[in-house]
Amino acid sequence: MNKQTKQNALNAHTWVGVFLSVLLFLVCLSGTIAVFHLEFERWEQPHIEEMENVTPLAIEKAMNTFLAQNTEETNHLYVVFPTSDIPRLVVENDHSAFFADKQGNLIEKESVSFTEMLVDLHLYLNLPHSWGMILVSALGAIICTLVVTGIVAHKRITKDAFKLRRGGNGQQAQIDLHNRFGLWAAPFHLIIGVTGAYFGLASVILVVVATLNYDGDREAVINQIFTPDPVLEPQSGKPEIGKAFAQLATLAPEKSPIFLTVHEVGKPEQFIEIYAKAPNRMIYAEGYRFDTSGEFIGVAGYEYGEWGKQLAWSMYRLHFGDFAGLASKWFYFILGVMLTMLCVSGMEIWLSKKAHPPLATRLWYSVVWGSVSALALTAVVDMFYAGSLVVIFWSLMVFNTVVTVFLHRLSKALWLMLSGLSVLLLLIAYIGVNGASSFTISSLQLNVPMLVYVVWSLWRGAVLLSRESNDLSEKSAATFSNAAVNK
Repeated sequence: MNKQTKQNALNAHTWVGVFLSVLLFLVCLSGTIAVFHLEFERWEQPHIEEMENVTPLAIEKAMNTFLAQNTEETNHLYVVFPTSDIPRLVVENDHSAFFADKQGNLIEKESVSFTEMLVDLHLYLNLPHSWGMILVSALGAIICTLVVTGIVAHKRITKDAFKLRRGGNGQQAQIDLHNRFGLWAAPFHLIIGVTGAYFGLASVILVVVATLNYDGDREAVINQIFTPDPVLEPQSGKPEIGKAFAQLATLAPEKSPIFLTVHEVGKPEQFIEIYAKAPNRMIYAEGYRFDTSGEFIGVAGYEYGEWGKQLAWSMYRLHFGDFAGLASKWFYFILGVMLTMLCVSGMEIWLSKKAHPPLATRLWYSVVWGSVSALALTAVVDMFYAGSLVVIFWSLMVFNTVVTVFLHRLSKALWLMLSGLSVLLLLIAYIGVNGASSFTISSLQLNVPMLVYVVWSLWRGAVLLSRESNDLSEKSAATFSNAAVNK
């Protein structure tokens, strides 16, 4: 590849990264944390009873009690089973959700507002969903562009694959680390970029495929990917979900049911569908369908459908790493941290080459570490306030920006330490609100990593603060010495 091509790739890589750095960082950061969105749902209500399995009788009792207490019209009923990644029993409709104990008694309304805000930040940047999804998906395509242009622009990709130079002002080490993260994790970054782009651009893909292969019939394309509803004799009466669930153990004993949906509640076309994980398959789930009386109709056909259907039904697990339990989630989290740090180091390299313009540098640090602080403080507010967390989060981000403009001493070290102190405040508030439940598995699986972050951020911030003080002392001494010589 000639020198001019590499230079063009480098220019594209640099300017795309610079102009979209804030949006890319927020999407990558929220996505890295949202890998554990199911764990965050458990963390928000740690006192809820957890179980490994549940009986059909308990499911039937929980749903009957729920229906008696929630009489509003709804198109769907749901039961989330403890055999999913959340070991709890949940019954819900399109409007509300309640937890149930092992006997099927309703115990508490589900409240996961912080998790919902976090996931909404990642999927839509908290914008209206119709075009927020398109923007975030476009950023997924941008990530793919940055990966490709970064590799093309690398002049000595083979020789520098394991090089990490230290010393000097640290700029070279940062460049090497940026290149290593970009190279080693490139396959993962491409997967994240492609799957992320798919979610928002699926409607565009639908139109293109329909136009090219189905004479513009979008419904035909949808039916190829999402199996159409079964054609049944008119159904009536209460759906026998306990009976349907009981049959699954015979129909597919090797599969773990995730959740159940009653489609078109109260309508003649009403039917029951149970989604179950398919062992050693990447698809989200196979669907087992039953009529209102609980009699088995057939499967949706996702597990052994055409490759395009299987690919579409694998996008969720590929994007969030939800295919091998906590092991795959931690693997995705680590690679997500690398992707997030690529956004950070790329911008810091650019700032360094521009001699660190003071205001731009401070604003960037307020975005990077201030967003961590804003997320932590938003979670604290959520424990005592029932309003919009989106407003709280973005108000904190605006506040960080304003403070940064006027307080010139807010350096990277101070922002890093503030982020650690914010997470520490979150842990203290969490223990104060939840008491002994703060030490359950559902709490500790997130509280322990948060505590590790607190320790690291305060230690790292102290190191950087000491380094900044030494640099300031050296500059002052040099200025004093020059002044003395000039006299």
